[in-house]
Amino acid sequence: MAIAYETLLPEIIPMVPGCPDTLIENSIRAAITELCEKAGVWQEEIQFSTAAGQYDYTLTTPTDSVVHKVMTVIHKGVELEPISSILLEQRKPKWRETDYYGTPEYWLYESSALRLVPVPSDGGDGSTIARVQLKPTIGSTETTDRLIVDYRDIIVNGAIYRLLRMPLREWTDYAGAQVYGTLFNQDVIAAERRARQANTGIARKVKYGGLHAPLSKKRNRYGRETR
Repeated sequence: MAIAYETLLPEIIPMVPGCPDTLIENSIRAAITELCEKAGVWQEEIQFSTAAGQYDYTLTTPTDSVVHKVMTVIHKGVELEPISSILLEQRKPKWRETDYYGTPEYWLYESSALRLVPVPSDGGDGSTIARVQLKPTIGSTETTDRLIVDYRDIIVNGAIYRLLRMPLREWTDYAGAQVYGTLFNQDVIAAERRARQANTGIARKVKYGGLHAPLSKKRNRYGRETR
């Protein structure tokens, strides 16, 4: 299930009076993207089939998402070794030749394609699994509900931080931007730690209190509660 970025507008609009909704949504997407890239909170296992003689594979990701990073690749129950293109040419200089086809030992991800080497000599129906970190596409207007539900406060703070630091706007507030930026960065670090310990595709919900209480329309720009 997906949730639109616009659902977060009511929590952000009071902090940036006069800011266009489209600009707010762009900042929401940017905050989610940074959270995914730095904390790795959106992870999925993608299963696909290999074909004899084919070494590059396009990973099919959920709607409005792209692969940020491939973490592990398992082929027929065996975890393959990640390798760079330079090292690959040193270890397997003739890997493109038919005589050297066989069972994949290495993987690398470049140009949006997952490459398996040696080139598979036979097919495998759903025999390969890649665990990946995902992030939203540039033009997305919604994302998986797990991100919005589990990381709502981080996303809101990150979006407000980006908007307040914009120069020469009626909502510009550098002091407020510093506060929101500090909270966002601290919470991204906490989310990354939880994601590393998680065994599921998404990190568990991060709960906040005290200094990390979410800043919303019940608080002013500097985190002080309003009556």
